[in-house]
Amino acid sequence: MNSSETNPKDNSDRFMMNLDGLRLMQTEQNYLRDLENLRDFKAFEHQIESEHRIKADGSLFLFNHSPTGSGKTISWLKPALDAKMKVIAVYPTNALVIDQKKQVNRAIKRFGYDPRDYHVQAITSELLAKEKELYPDEIGLRKGQLLNRIIRKGRGRGLILLTNPDILSLALKDAYYEHNIREAIRSVDMIIVDEFHLASVKQSDMLLFMMHEMSTDTRSHLNKFVFLSATPNQQIVERAKKVGLNPIVFDDKSTPLSCSEGRPVLPKLKLEIRSGAIYRTYELIKEDLNYFVDLCSRPFSKDRNAKTVFILDGIFEVEEVFQVLSDALSGQKMKIERVDGLHPATPDKLKNFDVLISNSSVEVGIDFNVDRLVFSGYSKSKLLQRIGRLRNKPEGEICEAVCFVPNVLYDHLKVLCAKAGKLTLTRKELVEQLEKVMESGLDLASYSKTYSPMEAYLYLKARIKGNTGSDDLRDEYPEKGMPKAIQRGEWLRTLRLIEMHFLEQQLDGRTCEDLRSESKQMKDGLLSYRGSRFQALMFDMSDEQLKLYDLMYLLRRGKVEFMPSQRFALRLRETYGENYDIEMKPKYESMKRFAAGFCWYHGTLGDENRKVRFKGEGAHYKKIMLNAADHVRKPRMVDGFKVETEPNIPTLSYLNDTLTEYKIFARLIDQSGSYLKAKFNLGDFFYLYSYSGMRSVAFGHDALYIDCLIRDEHERRR
Repeated sequence: MNSSETNPKDNSDRFMMNLDGLRLMQTEQNYLRDLENLRDFKAFEHQIESEHRIKADGSLFLFNHSPTGSGKTISWLKPALDAKMKVIAVYPTNALVIDQKKQVNRAIKRFGYDPRDYHVQAITSELLAKEKELYPDEIGLRKGQLLNRIIRKGRGRGLILLTNPDILSLALKDAYYEHNIREAIRSVDMIIVDEFHLASVKQSDMLLFMMHEMSTDTRSHLNKFVFLSATPNQQIVERAKKVGLNPIVFDDKSTPLSCSEGRPVLPKLKLEIRSGAIYRTYELIKEDLNYFVDLCSRPFSKDRNAKTVFILDGIFEVEEVFQVLSDALSGQKMKIERVDGLHPATPDKLKNFDVLISNSSVEVGIDFNVDRLVFSGYSKSKLLQRIGRLRNKPEGEICEAVCFVPNVLYDHLKVLCAKAGKLTLTRKELVEQLEKVMESGLDLASYSKTYSPMEAYLYLKARIKGNTGSDDLRDEYPEKGMPKAIQRGEWLRTLRLIEMHFLEQQLDGRTCEDLRSESKQMKDGLLSYRGSRFQALMFDMSDEQLKLYDLMYLLRRGKVEFMPSQRFALRLRETYGENYDIEMKPKYESMKRFAAGFCWYHGTLGDENRKVRFKGEGAHYKKIMLNAADHVRKPRMVDGFKVETEPNIPTLSYLNDTLTEYKIFARLIDQSGSYLKAKFNLGDFFYLYSYSGMRSVAFGHDALYIDCLIRDEHERRR
């Protein structure tokens, strides 16, 4: 019996709704032979159409919006394997990159392809460092050179490279100072972008622009691009149409499970709705701990435990819920695991857990079995993404889930429930209800007119004129651009693309000069795909591992001991002894340049939460102010930051000594973060930090977005 059935008060702050599942019609065409289970797969329509389009001659811009669980991955992988194509597949997280490599290798064996006919490799920064170990006699090998060699491994056979968008973007922008790597990328047959709906306006703008530029270059072999997303990005699809790419769009053709025919792709849910607040879900779980212990304890069947997954928002929430459930379930033979930024997913964890407590680290893509789900859904996109973790179930199975939502959504759905008596929604109807009361996102149309042209210009300049820069070892490399004889023609061709994508008028000489001079000032802030943030290099005492992690979290929630970099390295040497040079020193050397501070990490503070404020005094205050009014101030690379915390951290002065030397892309605003969040309805996932004098500061891409919002507001007031 459920605890909610035995405790009357349980029904006062929650209600139940039924969520229908989804079906998708299958064709009669045999698609793949599953050699493991000796059965044939029937194809979905989008899979047959994808194969036809991918194998056809000519360019392709395909947006596949088929639902979660409908085989979007195999829709591009099968034709790529059939034709031994060379493919770069891009995934939003490194964990997903590594997971998908395993899935590709498994598919090759499962469906009867010869593994010797393909080179499959995952590429992350950490894996590139391991790749470098294959060439011990070559000193100073750069990332670009390694990437180039990896792509060449596919000569004479199929090639499936899986990587993150940062590596792809930086390679195409020549940030690795290896001219041939861009041409190597342009020599492959196809690029796949998975989970495209997760891309921000900056990211989606630039991905589409770079791919358009490559597809129209007669020197580029690459002309097929596939974007996979269960949630359409209509603005980008409309952009693709406007600039003449003739995109092919596969819309979601799924139908409700209960009243249609076809193969089930998402199950029916018995969904319990509870009201909550972001980053406070753990408190509600602890208050009703018996209920969640019962949820985890009830077996799925006579012969096995249920696999229960919690997806929360903060790493602190994961820590708290992990501890209370571990204690409460200690007398039972259950395996309790956690996955977050400090505790990565492993195949063993994902296969063998009974209870998994996690954050956004597992909400995207990584495939593992889930029977019951407890999750927070404080934004429309998060709620829909997380609810999709329950999939690939037998037709008759009804899954259980508990969802914590904002008060406004809770009240809205509860009224519907009261009117209907028993609330049942299809997936489409749920989306419609979410859109009525939850914000769909910021209006950042001005970003595409202001900063996307600058980023596009920088990309073109690197390609046409070349770059001068230095690598990790600070060795300088000269410009390597196109031959001067063809540069003018390339500028004319590609500047026209900037006009088509981002501008409402033709580029004249004055506008081009403004673009050139302003983009030069913005280069460091626009270069990377994910943007910059303060990170600390920490030694985690819980598992004795070296990690880069978000400095702001450590300041707010961590038991941390900061120290100078030299003392940090010495302490590592003392800890690891004779294994330091072999095991730890290479990691330390590769990670330290990304660190704004160095610390020993002893876990979380418990219920304590420090206040953090950036100092702004003297020269630094003038530097970040840029001597300008708020609406004309611009984001810039700035150093000299210091922080203060309340309560104080005794070793904070050591952090400030290193932090002040660290340059980061930043934008100061003459208003508090709480005021700005309320005024622009920024939401909890937009990060603004306190700066002395009741001001706030944004870093990385948030600096660009808040700048657009402030300028737009000023224009409206004029």
